[in-house]
Amino acid sequence: MTLMNAMRRLNRTSAVICLLLACAPRAYAQDIEHGEALVASAPESKLAGVYQHGQGGSQVSAKGLAAYHQAASQGDVEAQYTLARIYEDQDRVSFDYSKAHSWYRLAATNGHLGAQSRLGLLFEFGKGVAQSRVQAHMWYSIAVLNGNKAAAFWRDSLAEDLEPYEILTAQILAQECLSSRYRNCGE
Repeated sequence: MTLMNAMRRLNRTSAVICLLLACAPRAYAQDIEHGEALVASAPESKLAGVYQHGQGGSQVSAKGLAAYHQAASQGDVEAQYTLARIYEDQDRVSFDYSKAHSWYRLAATNGHLGAQSRLGLLFEFGKGVAQSRVQAHMWYSIAVLNGNKAAAFWRDSLAEDLEPYEILTAQILAQECLSSRYRNCGE
């Protein structure tokens, strides 16, 4: 391995560790911007935010969690994404990667760019799902094709460790997913 490749791998590993520890590297901040652009005006989602921020800082009360569930079930994409983030947060009582995956998947298929790239991360590291680098590349690619420039970093870094046939498979799956309007996304 060349020195340059070793440095890239170290940089990627550091960024992934940072991301998994929720310290959000600058390249990942774009997901948050996209999420804020999709905020729905559903009263349940706003109420959930009041419960979340009004009681104990970042902890979500039972009422807040119920309000997010209600809003998410009614199609509020931002509430779906927020629920996924809540379930992915290891510092919360509600921590559950499997539920995080389910909510990210729903938000991703409803067009949330942050959820699309987070799905890639869950697949890349096998968190709540069977590890699949092809599925990870597919979701990163979908996020990029939909305008999430930050996901290109994750996709391109992962591609360095994939065989050409795996990249081609992921690209075909991404196109099938998009052309089916998220009904056929390889899972």
